Amino acid sequence: MTVPAVTKDVEDFVDLCVPLTGFPAFDLYATGMAGLYLETARRQVGPDRFAEFWAAWTAAASSRHGPQNLSPTHLEVARALTYMWLTGAWPRLAPAAHAELRREMANEEFVVAPEAYVEGLVWRTFHGHPSGAKPPGFGTWAVPPPAQPETTALREDLGIGELGCRTGLAAEVALDAVPDHLLPGHRASRSIPPSAVPSAAARPDTSEEPA
Repeated sequence: MTVPAVTKDVEDFVDLCVPLTGFPAFDLYATGMAGLYLETARRQVGPDRFAEFWAAWTAAASSRHGPQNLSPTHLEVARALTYMWLTGAWPRLAPAAHAELRREMANEEFVVAPEAYVEGLVWRTFHGHPSGAKPPGFGTWAVPPPAQPETTALREDLGIGELGCRTGLAAEVALDAVPDHLLPGHRASRSIPPSAVPSAAARPDTSEEPA
């Protein structure tokens, strides 16, 4: 595949977002949003914290273990990246991850750019198109969409093994058993008082004592 004229950072970003999204690099480049998505992720997570996440995800993807060995906060960043590719919006993070990352901006969902909504990969998952944009050709509504590939076939095509969905927990659990502070969405909608949200862990002091 011929890679468009992009920086090495964007090229690496696309390559490692393939196993997160389940879409090949060709489709990710075709959105035209790779550079903007990388910039958005760095700004929302913070350059240093994003670099830490990227190093952890690079190691996990290289070992073909998938995201199950990532920390809860890194799992939340991986979820946010996937959500952004699919919908064109950066999501509201789980309160615990928001606190751990010590983000200085409001923890609210927002659309990255007007064209990001149109280029969201979610439309391709069901062979649809966003309202008012990218309409299909005449008569295509009479043609049934192709069958969805099996999960096993997708994993084989992407070269990844079994992926655990544990939301940062030690073992898989039902959705209603996931602790509230690990779930995204508005805290008020889940009736969680601020006192019930774990506080951020203190960052280690790396400053050196003056000689």
